[in-house]
Order: sequence, then structure tokens, then C-alpha cells
Amino acid sequence: MRGKTGLAFAIAIALVSCFVVFRVFRQHRQGEYRTEDDSGMTEAEQILTILTPDASVDEFQGFIEETGKRLGMKIRLEATSQDAESREAQVSNLLTSGNQDVDLIAINDEMASEFIPKGYLEPLGEDVLPEDIRSSFPEEYFQKVCMYDGKVYSAPYMLDIMMFWINQKFLEEAGVSDLNTEDRFDHFLETDYGENRYAYGSAWEQSYAYNDLFQTVNMFGGDYLDWDNGNSRAAVQYLKNLVENGQTPEDQVLDQYEQMEQKFIDGRYGCIYLYSGAMNIFLNSGAYSDEGIHVSSIPEFYEKKTTIATWQFAINRSSSHKDAAKAFIRYITGDDGAEYYSNCVQRAPARLDILRHGGLDIPDIEVVRSYVNTCELLPRYFTDSPMSGIKSMGTLFQKYIAGDITMDSFCAGAQDIVNGRKSR
Repeated sequence: MRGKTGLAFAIAIALVSCFVVFRVFRQHRQGEYRTEDDSGMTEAEQILTILTPDASVDEFQGFIEETGKRLGMKIRLEATSQDAESREAQVSNLLTSGNQDVDLIAINDEMASEFIPKGYLEPLGEDVLPEDIRSSFPEEYFQKVCMYDGKVYSAPYMLDIMMFWINQKFLEEAGVSDLNTEDRFDHFLETDYGENRYAYGSAWEQSYAYNDLFQTVNMFGGDYLDWDNGNSRAAVQYLKNLVENGQTPEDQVLDQYEQMEQKFIDGRYGCIYLYSGAMNIFLNSGAYSDEGIHVSSIPEFYEKKTTIATWQFAINRSSSHKDAAKAFIRYITGDDGAEYYSNCVQRAPARLDILRHGGLDIPDIEVVRSYVNTCELLPRYFTDSPMSGIKSMGTLFQKYIAGDITMDSFCAGAQDIVNGRKSR
């Protein structure tokens, strides 16, 4: 009997010891992502509410659950609309109302360009984004999108790169190995692929045409801010020629990315420009492979340039949990957090050093790295009212494609838009 009692006592001691070790280890892990500012947070202050379009995404939910454990805080997710215009209106209403219930907001370039100058967001100091982290983001992009009057207001966490995608079957039908040169691209466009199959596809709905237009101007060596530039004019003429020659369908003026992606998966288009974030969509469809649809290098008409975008976290200036919000940003932009986020959601991190050298296990990471290493990465341009400017440019572009206005009228209107004036 005494032996059993001694054994039970020994087991109890062992369990208590394990529990103590676990608590010490857990406190150590939590301490890795905190600073002295965080250590004094009360239990109520350790509740963080994040507004994001990824609130219902299983992989992101898993990342948030584990991150909450590592930071020792409870994290709540609230969803924003998937539609860009509705999402912008939703966040705008929240910020202008002085809502204190939402702490962190996931914003894209368009929202950053609108909300940062208006003073709705909390500046992020060196205690949140130290210089070594800031310098790891694409430099020109970070300065133009995330900063205002010398201060930082948003922290990029996910990178989207405008990439050139091709359908290998179209390439084989055209009898060319790639589309890297203008001659091979022209031959590819001029090949007859049969009824309802087009060499080139895009999304030219008012809110999306802007992206294809911007990238085509890049491809032709033009300047989106200068519509007297001959190469800028050549780019928009090229897009209209695609319609007139039957190489791309005019009805794509109704398509957003969702429709374009599905048509590409269905084999309707031979090539498209689309952001790298679509990689998982194509993989999940089963259409992504060396023999099917896949990423190719940017055609080398002029210099190899491509546009980039990011999703960023910004702190609501009216938040009552700013210390918790800062701790979260420190974690997701730090070495461990940036890599862990990327692997959880299978998306490229915004930090270029992590993207190039980190232990990432995301689809076709070497293709993504090749773009970062070989292309000049350009931020997009936005007016002070980004969504209005985007739609104005899209409407003007559609009128030109339909033949309702001349090239000169389009370029004059486009110049007015980028100058911040109302289009003629």
C-alpha cells in the first residue's frame, strides 16, 4: 500500500513539474513578441478585434488562433466585403464614425491612399516597425503607399505581384516556345484558335480595367502619369487593336477578376495579366501545371517592369486596444510571424528578405522569387479619391474601346484623372 502511495506521489510531482515547465515556456514564447509597453496590458486590453476580408478563410483563422496563443491575447475577426467598392465604403463609415470596437484593419493600396492622409489611422513608430523591418519592404512602394508626411501608417504583410500567365495548350497551337519577344507575341496573337477562344483575356469592368491598362503601359515602356508620352498612347492603342482584331473579346468590359479567372481556367484565354494571389485559385481548380495554365516571364518589349500591391494592417486611431494592435503588427512583420503567416495561408510575404531567403513552403515559390529578382517592382498610382479615380479611368477606357471617343480624347481625359481633375 505504501509503495502505491509513493508511486502516486511521484506521478503527482512529475505532473506539477511538467505544468510549471509548460507555463515558463509559454510565458517565454509570449515574451518574444512583446516589448515593455505590452507587459503592462490588462486582461481587457489583451482583446484584439481585426477587420479583414479573410475573416472566414480557414487558413487565416488557423493562423490567428495560433498567433493569439503566442501573444497571450484573444483575437476576434470581423469580416469586410469581398467587393472592393463596398469594402471601401464599409471601412470609411467605421473610421469616420470614430468606432472604438475595431482595432486593426486590413487595408489594400486603394484604402491606404484614401484613409492615411485623412488622419484616421495611428502612426507606427520605431517601436512597432524598426528600421530593419521597414527596409525589408519594396522601398519605393513603402514610401509612396505606407508613408505620409514622413510617418508610417500601415504595415504590409502580404505581397501581390502582377504576373503574366499563359495556357500552354495555346502556346503549342501557335507553335512558339514562349512569349518573351514582341515577334513571338504578335504571332501568338494572330493565330486562329477557333470559336470562342481568344489569345488574350482580361477584366475590363470599370473598377478593374485600370490594372490591365497600367500593366500594358509598363510593358510598352510608357508612363501612366504622362498621356502625351508616345509609348503610353501606343499601349492603349494596342489594347483596342486586340478587340478590333478579334484577339480579345469586347464583352470582357463586364468582367471582374472572378469571371476572368474562371474563363482562363475553362480554356477560353491563351494569356492574361493577373496578380500572384490567384495562384491558389488555379491550383485548387486542377488547371495549374506545366501542361496547362502557369506563370511565364514578363514579355520583354522594353524593360521588365511589373506592378505590385500589398495587404497591410493599420491601427484605427480611435481604438482602445492600441498596445495589443501594435504587438500583433510586431509579430506578423517579424521574422517568425512573417514566415509563419506565409506558410499558413500559402501567400507571398511582403518582406522581400523573407520571400527571397525564408523557409517558405508556398506554391511555385521559385517563380515568385524570379519576378522579385528580375523585374522592377512598381507601386500603382492613385488619386486622392482612389476608387473614384479608378472608376473614372475605367469608364473612359471603355468609351475608347467601344469607339465612342478618339485617342486624343482618351489621353486628355486620362491626363485630367491622374492630375486629380475631373475628366473632360
